[in-house]
Amino acid sequence: MSSSIQRKMTLLIFMCTLIPLLAHSILSYSKSANIVNVQLQDYNRYAMKQLVTVTDMHLKEMDALSRDIQGYLLAPGKKINTKPKSYHEYLELNSFIDFLSFHVSPIVEGLFVITPEGEIIGSRNVNSAALLAADWWINTQSRQDWQWTGFHSGSYYSSPKPYEPLISLVVPLQLQAAVPVGSRILVDVNANAMTSLFRSFEVDTKSYLEIRDWRGQLVYESQEKPPFSDNDYVFSETLELNNWTITARLPQSEINKSSGVIRNYGYLIGLLSLIAALIMARVLSGNFTGRIVSLHRSMLEFSRGKLDAAVDVKGKDELSRLGARFNFMTEQIRTLIANITRTEKLKNEAELRALHYQINPHLIINTLNAIQWRARMAGRSDIDRMIYHLAALLSENLDISHELVPLEEELETIGHYIKIQYYRYGDSFTYSEDIEPGLERAWIPRMTLQPLYENIFYHAFDDGTGSIALEAYRDRHQIVLSVYDDGKGIESPSDVIKPSPPRKGRGGLGMYNVDQKIKLHFGEQYGIRILPNAERGTIIEIRWPYQEGEKRRDED
Repeated sequence: MSSSIQRKMTLLIFMCTLIPLLAHSILSYSKSANIVNVQLQDYNRYAMKQLVTVTDMHLKEMDALSRDIQGYLLAPGKKINTKPKSYHEYLELNSFIDFLSFHVSPIVEGLFVITPEGEIIGSRNVNSAALLAADWWINTQSRQDWQWTGFHSGSYYSSPKPYEPLISLVVPLQLQAAVPVGSRILVDVNANAMTSLFRSFEVDTKSYLEIRDWRGQLVYESQEKPPFSDNDYVFSETLELNNWTITARLPQSEINKSSGVIRNYGYLIGLLSLIAALIMARVLSGNFTGRIVSLHRSMLEFSRGKLDAAVDVKGKDELSRLGARFNFMTEQIRTLIANITRTEKLKNEAELRALHYQINPHLIINTLNAIQWRARMAGRSDIDRMIYHLAALLSENLDISHELVPLEEELETIGHYIKIQYYRYGDSFTYSEDIEPGLERAWIPRMTLQPLYENIFYHAFDDGTGSIALEAYRDRHQIVLSVYDDGKGIESPSDVIKPSPPRKGRGGLGMYNVDQKIKLHFGEQYGIRILPNAERGTIIEIRWPYQEGEKRRDED
């Protein structure tokens, strides 16, 4: 019922907010989109005017240069011979070349006069054959009026090559002048600035640009040609000097992008308003529905593993009784989990004790003590010490009062075992320990190391000959203990820690039992790993979590 009321209140506030907001958003978007579209068109028209003005300026400069050259050639008394036969003709030719060179600028690449015989007089050296064979030059020969070429290559220039592309003006000489009638004036201008201007226009206005000459032939177009639409905005301007037509096409998609920004902001404002409306609905209905939300949250937390989740019960109505029943149910589940945990712990302890009871009974200790006493009475100190170490070792084996012991105690126990082996084999083997300081009080299962050493002496060494090294260090929250030997090695390391029948005689608990003890105490992710030694022999690595305390774990 509370959920139904909350939905109704939320819907009412939502509708009261949505209707005026929707009307305002539609009107604002429509008006703003129209204004933006008009401003965008005005900007593109202005940019087109500027583009035409700059392009016209470049073309007029070329026209002015051609007229200067034409005036020079039409001056009375001028006679220019491409192959001077006298000193005066030589000076006249050089004077004309200097005149052309004087008009060359960073934009003007070259100025030339080309006779009907194909002889070239110019401000720069060019390959005459390449120039006269160029397609754009051949196309100019069919007409006797002023012709503006499109953009073309300047490959006919000698070194240094000009920046490309070039644009040229060809002016025929129809009157008697200093050069033969029918000669043509060629003005080459570097069009790199013009094409850069065109590309900047395309980028700034997001438009497709196209230039065609008076015959409708394509002179220039944008590299990227978008799909055209009848709704595109098209702007055209004609150059007054050569009747070239510049057309800019603004795609409808670019116009929609501008309108889309306004639309997106409208969506954002609308979304924020809806969020505000939902918050208002939540506040107004929160006093009534708060307890339902609290009960749902507690159920969700409990389902995710937070077992101490509970509901704060207030009052005596239906919701209060529902919360009380939930608290009672969770308490029963916690009690059941505690009982299962305690049962599993007892089971694990029983399994660990069963592993220990594989060792020989206490009678061995009493017998060894009697032998030690007789050896001492007879003055046999070597037997006395050997029996002492053996009794201490067996005493540790028989002690099942504490499953976990400090690492320093385990190392002391294995020290007794090593002493016994020294008495047995003498100096035929070497032993060393490298323990990181601070690990002495770390807990480790009792009798972890002895089965590892038994495996080395009984299977890896021949008559006790070899070397053993023990290393222990801390790796973050874990302890890594490694035992190195240079014995025969293990052909199948995985089989060593698999379950096997109980071993008779000496051999200890076996490596499988050690691995199981570590897993029972600390978890399945810990235990023994057997690796081949890089030089010779085997590396036995044990990992378990770092834990320590002033008291033994069982006492805690």
